[in-house]
Parts: sequence; structure tokens; C-alpha cells
Amino acid sequence: MNHRESTNTHPPLRYLIVIVASLMLSCFALSSAAAAPPTDPSATPQNPARPAIIVHPKFGGQILGYDIDQNGNQGLLSEFVALGGGANLVATEIFDQKTGAILKVIAKENHTQRDDYDTQGIFGDVGLDLYQHAGKNHFLTLNPLSSNKFTGMWTPPLKPGYQLGTTSNNQGSPDIAAYESSIDTGLTYVFRSNVANNTFGPLISLKPIIHVSEFFQPQIALDRKTNQAVLADSLGCPEPICVMSIALVNLKTGKIKKFTNNLGVGTVNGLALDPATGIACTTTLIDQGVEFYDLAKQTGFEVPIPNNGSPLQAGLDVAFDPIHKLFLIAQYSSTGSPNDPQPRVYVYDERGDLKNTVTGLQRLGFPDPVRINPHTRTGFLPVIVEPQHAFLELQSFTY
Repeated sequence: MNHRESTNTHPPLRYLIVIVASLMLSCFALSSAAAAPPTDPSATPQNPARPAIIVHPKFGGQILGYDIDQNGNQGLLSEFVALGGGANLVATEIFDQKTGAILKVIAKENHTQRDDYDTQGIFGDVGLDLYQHAGKNHFLTLNPLSSNKFTGMWTPPLKPGYQLGTTSNNQGSPDIAAYESSIDTGLTYVFRSNVANNTFGPLISLKPIIHVSEFFQPQIALDRKTNQAVLADSLGCPEPICVMSIALVNLKTGKIKKFTNNLGVGTVNGLALDPATGIACTTTLIDQGVEFYDLAKQTGFEVPIPNNGSPLQAGLDVAFDPIHKLFLIAQYSSTGSPNDPQPRVYVYDERGDLKNTVTGLQRLGFPDPVRINPHTRTGFLPVIVEPQHAFLELQSFTY
């Protein structure tokens, strides 16, 4: 192994996603190199016996958030279709993981200019959907997901002028860690919640560790065993001061422990955690690193992602398989070329060993969240469809 050791209103969501994706891909393309990737002995194409499942939204629109039930066969997605003149069709739907078929339209609005749906995730057996209406955000729940309808609301304790940021992706439990931020104050608060019960812990200020933009909008995970929010962030620039830092936030007392092992340079693209072992995995942009941390010991090591060489080839989102103890990492381009990216999903164990490489994927975008069902060893990714150059499909893969 090549380890480096060391001891309340928004603009419409569709515009934000398109802008972020365009900016990130433009930055990547400026530094890309068009070299073909070396042969990877761990590469495994799609299993011919289990061909990829393609999910098409019911109305052919662009996907605004999705997730799959880690313990079942359903998935949840939201979409929008531009109708012209500023009007849009927006909807949220249930789909079948095994066939890709849309099973039920949960909600739909036609010819709306202000409203949006955006799937936030499936937490335990509860689906969560952001509904933007009349300039306000509402978080609707499907509790349980199998009810195939909105049954209630999740009401996070948002301060005036603060917006909900990222939530942790803990599908095995309705418990999550989340944060809210305010550009006006430059402050961020972290809290714990049980989505199913609509209960919340105290708001914990990150003011002691916010440095310029670092820890203002970090990657986040929940360690249910220690009741800590695990945060990962950096200043994003390539100088040594911009290496990644980790913060452990006690969600009851507010005590914060921050450390760095001088691993990972540049923007932190992804974070996932095994709460049973306290092993966390992150990805970083500038050095195209994959980092593994023992949170209890506050130590870690880093391995370079395969087919690296430019920020275009960095690892992005990280998903954790709790059954097989594996981390799955998406890579936009294995070639360094934006025109022929040849995406990959890399599968690592907790020792940092590369166990498998998934090939045969369609063009991914940014961000491209990995969602997995460990019981079936199946994952899904949103893919860009040409010539529209938009997220119009979900593609499954096996690992």
C-alpha cells in the first residue's frame, strides 16, 4: 500500500445546482490532462448478469436530489421540467430499485414559477423532501417511506437568517447530524435530530473553529456511538496551511476537539464514517487524496486515488457500506479529459486497500452523490445526459 502516514428563503434550487456544477466543471477542465488511464487490475465492469438499471423521472425532467432505501427496494427523487416563460413542472416520485420504474408520483405542480421539490434523503425508514413554496422552505416527511405519501413535517430549529446546510447520510438510523449557516453573521451551528420523531438536540456554535471559510460549511457525519458530529474541511487552497482539518463536536456538551494530520490538500469533497469502528474516510481535491482516520486516536493516513493527475480526477462523494465495511468513492474522470471522462467508483476497505473498481459508468456530474444498498451490493449515481447536458437519469452499478 502506498500510504502516507501521520501521527429562510433561497433562489430556486435548480439554478443553484446548475451554477455550482458549471463552475466546478469549468475549474476542473482548466487543469485537466488528456492522458489515458493505466490498466487497473482491480477494475470490474458492470456484471453482465446484473445489467445497469436506468431510472428516468416520470416527466423527463432534471433530477433535484435523490436517495435509495438501504434496507428496502424503493428510492425517492425530485425533478423539474422547464416549460418556458419561467414556468416549470416540479414533482417528487417513488421508484423501484430493481426495475427503475416510477411507482408513484408523491407530489406534482405544473406551471409554477416559485415552487420546487428537492429530495434530501432517506433516514432509517423516513423520506425527507424540501418543498420551497412562496419564498419559504418546508421539510416534508414520508413516515414511513412505504406510505408513498407525505405524512408530516420535519421542523429544524433554524435561526432567523440561517439556512439549513448539509445533513449526514446515516440511512441505518433516523438520527442525523446537520448544520445551519448564515452568510450575514459568518456563523454555523451544528445539531442532532431524529427525523422520524422530529426531535432536536441543542444548537452548538462552531465559532471557536471557524477560520475564514473553514468549518463554515463543512462535510459532516454523525458518530452515533459517541454522540459526536464529525466535520472535515479546509481553506481549499494548495498552500500547506490549507491541509484538511477534522473536528469532533460533542452534540450534548458542545465541546469541540480539532486536529490535523497534515493530510489532504484542498477542498474536502466527501466524508463518510463507520460509527462502529470510528474510522472515517475523506477525499480532497488538490492532491487527489483518499484519507482514512482513526477518530479515537486522532491519527490517519492517505492514499492517492487511482488514475490521478489533475483536480478533474479527484475523489468526490464517499458512501459507507456497514455490512461489508467498505467505502465507495466516485471519480468524475479517470482520464483527466472532460471530453472522455470514463468515470469510476473505487471500493476501499478500512485499511485503505483498494478492493474493486467499477467501470462502465455514464458521464457523471458535480456533485455526484453515491447512494448504496449494502444488502444487494448495489449503488446509484446521477448521470449527465447529452445533448441536454443535464441530470436526467440515475444509473445503478454493482460492487
